[in-house]
Amino acid sequence: MTIEFQMGPLRDRLLVGEREYEVPRGRHGWSHINDPRGGAGRVRYDGWRDRLFIESSGGSLQIQFRLRNTTFDWAGRTYRITPMIWGHFAILEGDRPVVEYRSTGSGVRQDCVGPDFRPIERELAIGLSQRFFGRRWPT
Repeated sequence: MTIEFQMGPLRDRLLVGEREYEVPRGRHGWSHINDPRGGAGRVRYDGWRDRLFIESSGGSLQIQFRLRNTTFDWAGRTYRITPMIWGHFAILEGDRPVVEYRSTGSGVRQDCVGPDFRPIERELAIGLSQRFFGRRWPT
């Protein structure tokens, strides 16, 4: 299923297939996600420390971005985020792409998601959009 996150000056929205969901902005830079499949999550990107925080019913994740070779652990495996080239980037396990993204005018579009990331696929799309395009600073 295709997921697209669009950031705007007044509101953010998440497009999941044909459905649209509003993503309310909370205090201290958190964006809140209500998942119709059950549960809720929240995402915050800290631009000062270049760190992404995800809290979800599927688990918690923190990604510390580096100049090169950004890696993180999730579900007992190590993953790597590729640099953005021509508007495309991916999350890799070894050399195999697990999640693929492409940039849109106001965020990212997530076309392919591996089974390990399904519980946090929406939060991941929002957080990576904020990191690569929004540069939101905590308030």
